[in-house]
Amino acid sequence: MARTSRTTRGIKPVRALDRGLAILGCLQEMRGATLHDLHTILDLPKPTILRLLHTLETRGFIWRGLGDQQYHASYLLKLLSERMAPPDRLVEVAGPVLDWLVGRIHWPSDLSIRNGSFMQLHETSRLHSYFLLHRLQIGFRINMALSAPGRAYLAFCPEKERRTILRLLRSTRDVGYAVIGGQPSMIRILEETRRRGYSIRDPHWGGHFSENKSRYDDGLMAIAVPIMLGDQVLGCLNIVWIRRLFKPLDIAKRHLSDLNQAAALIASRYAAPISMHV
Repeated sequence: MARTSRTTRGIKPVRALDRGLAILGCLQEMRGATLHDLHTILDLPKPTILRLLHTLETRGFIWRGLGDQQYHASYLLKLLSERMAPPDRLVEVAGPVLDWLVGRIHWPSDLSIRNGSFMQLHETSRLHSYFLLHRLQIGFRINMALSAPGRAYLAFCPEKERRTILRLLRSTRDVGYAVIGGQPSMIRILEETRRRGYSIRDPHWGGHFSENKSRYDDGLMAIAVPIMLGDQVLGCLNIVWIRRLFKPLDIAKRHLSDLNQAAALIASRYAAPISMHV
């Protein structure tokens, strides 16, 4: 599964930048290297490596030790990586996977991440879908109790976290929580979701955070699965389609294995060590 998006396929990479990133990757992995080390590993001419090292050193990305005369990755790289919040990392690795998934099943998917008592849209492949669906803005708030991502999150997150979220929904008088009949109905829905292995959007919900279906209806349906890292739910991944065309069971039979594969791949890429070596 390629990491490049379909919008950049066929575009040649910048050779010098590619080589510079390869050098940074080596220096990060080796915790320091000589010119000869880099020449041996990368199989590049030494004059080329020297020019790239000089550029990287000038920009503050590397430094050269006085005692060992080795080149090292600078602290600037660590500072830059620390500015990236965990959701940013998840969105970064999820984008190419969502692109692969929509190319495979044609229906689009959304990546949503919990934000307090609601889910929030962080990435979507709706623009790349073969079908014209209701487009959502990144940052869109998604009802936790009624949406497929919200129910997937609640069903598979740790029990302590689930109790906290349910208390939040109750204390904030969440519209969705009230619509389904409070905690007894919510617990039943979540138990069904765990047995099934995926969640289903409430059929009486039209997609708006707080408006009922009679006032707002996007005409869509969705199923969702969690993106799991151990017992932690990083976020949720769904499949969205036009409600009148298929029932949730039909979509699950056709595409649940692909959806689960995509969620597992996102989790594995999120957990993988970050390397700039190319």
